[in-house]
Amino acid sequence: MTASELDDRTEAVVRPLQQGDLDAFTRFATALAGEERRFLKEDLSDPVKVFTDYQRETAAVRLVALDGAGEIAGLAGAFAGEGWSSHVAEIRVVVGAAYRGRGVGRALARAALLEAVKLGCSHVYVEVIAAQDALVVMFQDIGFEPEALLADFVRDSDGENRDLMLLTHRVDVNHARNRLLGMDEVAG
Repeated sequence: MTASELDDRTEAVVRPLQQGDLDAFTRFATALAGEERRFLKEDLSDPVKVFTDYQRETAAVRLVALDGAGEIAGLAGAFAGEGWSSHVAEIRVVVGAAYRGRGVGRALARAALLEAVKLGCSHVYVEVIAAQDALVVMFQDIGFEPEALLADFVRDSDGENRDLMLLTHRVDVNHARNRLLGMDEVAG
């Protein structure tokens, strides 16, 4: 469990998703507006099923950011690859609308990056819709670099094609930068 001071000086606790989080998870998933759901890789329309599926995962670490009232402000995951990609992990982050721009996404992304390193991964990537400029900048701020832009590569829930940007973080290459960013756990 990690307490992170957010940009507005409030505090959020980032920790692994737990069995007792079902009700808070359901409230969080249900509150996501259609616009927010359009860009999610996962379908959260049945929160109970999704939560149950999360509990069965073995090659992933799911994280939550909790606000002072114990409500979920955001979710993140680190997903280790298999086979020839066993050294690679994907991270995903989603933050509730009320918590955006306050540092919740950054705290979750940093925690997910650390979990990917703990899973033994030396390369970490994140996929974002290229038009989400603030999200791209946030990942760049913690050491991710644009690797590829794939035109019309994803179709959102409204059926509209969107450009996908792949950003990568090479843990070994970014060792010194991680220390400068205060991410000593990732730096080793």
